[in-house]
Amino acid sequence: MFYFLKVTWNSLINISVGENPLNGHFMRKYLAFILWLLSGAPFLCHAQLNNRVFEDRLSVEEADSGKLYAGVNALGFFKNNEYFKTTIDGYTLYGYQFQPFVSYHLTKNVRIDAGGYFQKDFGNSKFSTAAPIFSIKWKKKDYAIIFGNLESSLNHRLIEPLFDFERVLNNRLETGTQFQLNREDFFVDAWVDWQYMQYWRDTRQEQLVAGLSLQKRFLKTGNSEWSIPFQVLTRHQGGQLDQAGLPIQTLVNYAAGLNWSYTTSGFIKNITANGFYVFDKDITETRQAYLDGDGFYANANLATRIGLDVMASYWQGSEFMNFQGGKIYESVSFFNPSKIQPRSQLLILRFLYDYKVTDRFYLTLRYEPYYDFSFKSFQYSYGLYINYRDRYFLVKRKK
Repeated sequence: MFYFLKVTWNSLINISVGENPLNGHFMRKYLAFILWLLSGAPFLCHAQLNNRVFEDRLSVEEADSGKLYAGVNALGFFKNNEYFKTTIDGYTLYGYQFQPFVSYHLTKNVRIDAGGYFQKDFGNSKFSTAAPIFSIKWKKKDYAIIFGNLESSLNHRLIEPLFDFERVLNNRLETGTQFQLNREDFFVDAWVDWQYMQYWRDTRQEQLVAGLSLQKRFLKTGNSEWSIPFQVLTRHQGGQLDQAGLPIQTLVNYAAGLNWSYTTSGFIKNITANGFYVFDKDITETRQAYLDGDGFYANANLATRIGLDVMASYWQGSEFMNFQGGKIYESVSFFNPSKIQPRSQLLILRFLYDYKVTDRFYLTLRYEPYYDFSFKSFQYSYGLYINYRDRYFLVKRKK
């Protein structure tokens, strides 16, 4: 654990001073990319997918102090990936998630939640996941700390090369500790997700993931806003109690860029353009196909007032590997490590439509075709999602 924290801290310090295990490889490319953006060249840019309807924040309000609620979060999903003649095979995700809970607002700053999480994949006679949930959230002004089940998955607002949208469908739960700062001009999310606890003479290594997602607005002029996003995701596997005899492994994914957003009053309500340089590194240099790689992720997004977003994305990667990111961005196949494509180049078009039935109930449709230049082939996926969240007042504590 201490080794993990040490190498993660050192890697961040190395980036800040321009000293990298690759002798400045990261900083040279990143600074060149930022200078290119600021020079007035046409934007090659990324905008995070509009996943707000999938976020499940734990609200802490002074008006709820002393109150007990019962609630439910539910998600129905169908996502079909029609992938052929590429590094990954096509597959379908189809099922539902059901999360009943009770929440007690101990004070105006503290909320306690307990309940259960159940996931049913259609075609499977058993629940693929059935787990208890418990969390304590303390919030004061713009700051919050969470212990237990985290505000996880898409709540982190990571870009797709680092964090796959599909994790909200098949690997949603995260447990550990989380710190948040959420202001209009500054977003910070830092967390540790403890994924596997190791015991004496265990056959598996301990595993945890730590992350940092931040975006700082530095300029606002009229309807335009400029901000700098920075994201780090680290996975550590190790420990001293197991008998597996496997080497310690620490993998890191970084992303840094520049974001521009423009708000309008017409049919198109928002235009977003930004770009990321993405970098990965196997710090412990264990046996992988590649010890490091990088890529540029670019996007432009139009958001309309009818709930439809249209987004064009461009990805160019070289020997890039991730551990929680989208499968289409990797140079090594997620399903078959023998399938390798050192350099990848994708042009992606996305149509994202959120239909608001009520404040608590949303229907989402997505169609995402892309062209793979490496394999000279068109691929596509489409999905339907049903999001429902609500809570019901039970009782208030007597003074």
